[in-house]
Amino acid sequence: MSFSLSKKAKAVKPSSTLAITAKAKQLREDGVDVVSFGAGEPDFNTPKNICEAAINAINTGFTKYTPASGTLELKKAICEKFRHFNGLEYDPDQIVISNGGKHSLTNIFSAILNPGDEVIIPVPYWLSYPEIVMLADGVPVFVDADKSQNYKVTAKQIEEACTDKTKALIINSPSNPTGMIYSKEELEEIAELAVRKNFYVVSDEIYEHIIYGDDSKPVSIAGLNDEIYERTITCSG
Repeated sequence: MSFSLSKKAKAVKPSSTLAITAKAKQLREDGVDVVSFGAGEPDFNTPKNICEAAINAINTGFTKYTPASGTLELKKAICEKFRHFNGLEYDPDQIVISNGGKHSLTNIFSAILNPGDEVIIPVPYWLSYPEIVMLADGVPVFVDADKSQNYKVTAKQIEEACTDKTKALIINSPSNPTGMIYSKEELEEIAELAVRKNFYVVSDEIYEHIIYGDDSKPVSIAGLNDEIYERTITCSG
């Protein structure tokens, strides 16, 4: 018997983002003045109220197992956030808590993909998307969007990439790495296509509060109409 990693594990590439982050950290420790364009994390410490809540939870013994999908209190708070900020109505039993966006996306694609199912990924994209899809036995399908399109794919491009194996589309708005935001009109065209072609939309909205040079508020595609709501899985935090 061979003691080695699985073929699936060997096919997954290491995170280039974390490699760059580690390199920048090492250079900084060596005394080099470096601006890191690696991991997307804030340059300020965790807010005091969050630290105090975490310490209080430890001190009061709130350290045991919780329900697998999260506590009801937290789910209710998230429902209120979606209602107030995104105009989305969810019940607590529609909410699943995870350890971050990467964990959420891994759970999502593990839950909806069968071997060979295709997931359309607009380019440029967050580097982990293809690897997460492949770990779930899916096939990434890339659709390019260049500067002339403000790095946003069109419904027409997406439709041209669709096949009978298309299971889902990833929409990341605001986008990592470009910072672009899809307009309501652009999302309406994409939503119409998703309903007509009957595929999921995985809406990665984790950067909804990080907006550069644009006063517009990001639009949640799930809020456009009932039909797209039923086909959208929203990832936020």
